[in-house]
Amino acid sequence: MTLAQLVLPLLLSGAAGGGHEIVLILDNSCSMGVESRDDQGRRIPPNDPERAAVLGTLVVEGLARGSADRVDVLAFGDGKDAPPRPARSADDIRALPYSSGTYFRRPLEEAGNRLRGSALQKRLFLFFTDGIPEDLRDPSEGPRSLGLSESAEFETLVIGLFGSDEVRQTGEQFLRPLARDPQKDLIFVETPREVIGAFTRGYAHVLGSRPETGSLSPGQSKTFEVGKYVVEVLVATASASPGPAYTAKLEGPGGDVPAQASGDNGCPPGVRYAGAPKLCQPPHRHYQVFRAPNSPDQRSTWTLSLPKGSGAIDYGLILRYDLEASLAVPTTARVGETVKLDARLLFRGKTFDDETFFQADGFTAVATIEGKEVPLRHEGGGRFVADWTPSEPSQEGASTPVRVTFRNAWMEQSARRAVQVEGFLDFALVPNPASLDLGTWRGERNETRRCSVVDLSRSTNADRIPIQCTAQGAVEGGVLSCAPVAGSEADLGGGRKGQPLKYEVCFAAESCCGDIAPSGIGVLFAASHPHYAAAAVTVPTLVRVSETGWLRCWWPWLALAGGMIGFGWIVAGFVRPHDFDPAASVYVAGSEMGLKRASALTLRETPGGTRGFYRNARMCLNAGGDFVRAPRAAVLVLEAGPGGSTRFATAPGLERKVQRTGKWEPVPAEELVLGYTPNVVYRVGSLYLKWS
Repeated sequence: MTLAQLVLPLLLSGAAGGGHEIVLILDNSCSMGVESRDDQGRRIPPNDPERAAVLGTLVVEGLARGSADRVDVLAFGDGKDAPPRPARSADDIRALPYSSGTYFRRPLEEAGNRLRGSALQKRLFLFFTDGIPEDLRDPSEGPRSLGLSESAEFETLVIGLFGSDEVRQTGEQFLRPLARDPQKDLIFVETPREVIGAFTRGYAHVLGSRPETGSLSPGQSKTFEVGKYVVEVLVATASASPGPAYTAKLEGPGGDVPAQASGDNGCPPGVRYAGAPKLCQPPHRHYQVFRAPNSPDQRSTWTLSLPKGSGAIDYGLILRYDLEASLAVPTTARVGETVKLDARLLFRGKTFDDETFFQADGFTAVATIEGKEVPLRHEGGGRFVADWTPSEPSQEGASTPVRVTFRNAWMEQSARRAVQVEGFLDFALVPNPASLDLGTWRGERNETRRCSVVDLSRSTNADRIPIQCTAQGAVEGGVLSCAPVAGSEADLGGGRKGQPLKYEVCFAAESCCGDIAPSGIGVLFAASHPHYAAAAVTVPTLVRVSETGWLRCWWPWLALAGGMIGFGWIVAGFVRPHDFDPAASVYVAGSEMGLKRASALTLRETPGGTRGFYRNARMCLNAGGDFVRAPRAAVLVLEAGPGGSTRFATAPGLERKVQRTGKWEPVPAEELVLGYTPNVVYRVGSLYLKWS
């Protein structure tokens, strides 16, 4: 069992506003520690052979000892009408005998009487059991015996330890009604080792602190920093396994802190149980708890250590803040009327305002109302506020509970108030104007919008009752909307803001719309609460939007498309034309013999030999044998084609020499498109040419 689990009891040490009244019903039925037999003679082992429930109760008593906290332990009697067995001291708790039955009613009645009669401000009902009541037939009898209701001024924690799922399912029916909030206050454990952990988690939630837990081996120590506003440091330790006693050491700013309580969970001397011969025999689990004051005005450092030679221990640290939650709220309210919750933490009776504290250790502030959690917002000066609009009257005259909770990694402080929620307010809506004409306009390429404001200030209680404004009627090609105008909240006095009194109604025509002239549209003003449904009012709305027009709508896209086409045409003008092969060259001479002495000229180096804008590269030769740029002045024009090919664009009278016969022949017109053949001699007029 983790020591951290033992620490929880520390929480029992009351909060800054005073001590705690803790009434703990401890199930001492035989099924906890004594073996039994069923109807078929089969062995049924005990649910708590380690007396973990006794150990947890002893830790609670030890931590509360000598403080303003008061712990009363009640165990079952030996019959359904027998009074519960009380125990207040550690010796009394160890000496509680095991009962022959599981009787809930009388202990619940006594616990309720003690809690209601306590003068301490904070009270806790704690119940630990492993069985099903033999004296209750209906699960509703339990909370009636305890006096648990929404107005009951005490918290609850119920822990169930059951040996089987079947028993748990039956037992849960009786335990769930005894927990104020079953989601948080009802805990089930499967083994005795989990009992102390359940106590710890529950106390941390209910008693206003949150423990840090861990383990120490012999010779180890734990140093922890204690911040401002902590009025007390509580430490619980317990041996990690049954064995001899140990001595832990706690050292604070003032030196060593003496242990407040210590011992084990064994039975009183001479006690033996026939059905459990080893239950009271050593070794036992031991515990040791410390509780020391701390200055809330400054930070301090504390060290917990375990001397060598002892067995390992588990520990739990509790820091009790000198802080107390406070809540101010009207004692009465009406359904649908917004109520301001004003919560704060108090330090030494004054509003606590430390922004650094509020920003550290996961600090949160929430209100729990009508089964929902509402975040509180910090308005400065230590004030945390929220708006609450009651949705239903208080039931059967009972007040509606309102609870605020401040949490961080080490503490959880709560304050609870009761509000009597009365009937409904008078309510009537008078919108001004009673109808809207948003005008006439022509649609545009982009969305167009026209708005107008409806004023509800002439209405009755529209400043107090939440209102919803919704568009009525479907509109093809547009959207009608309604929203409150920021800053139009009513002034309810005393710095309180009411509901918005002005609403902006808008119609948005979609881009490139057709003709829009809807009929039967409007905005509906209605209270959020269904009780006021009959007071809903519709404000008819007129709107007329003429068609945008095709050219007006699409001209940017047309311009864009034209621009893109133009850009593509320009790019193609430079990219699409063909170039000569970089290695292609030509020889030109006035005779065939002269070709052998002529120098080669690369085609790309001739005028116009590289491609231009929408122009293939070309070689132009005039009758005098000069290369020119203009094709009109040339007798021979060779043009580049795709992939390094060529074609004769102009070549009147072009001849080629047949190597086989040595004769000249005209180049057929159909072959001019095939361009030149490398190393073949061509003749045009008096000029001889050869390409390579």
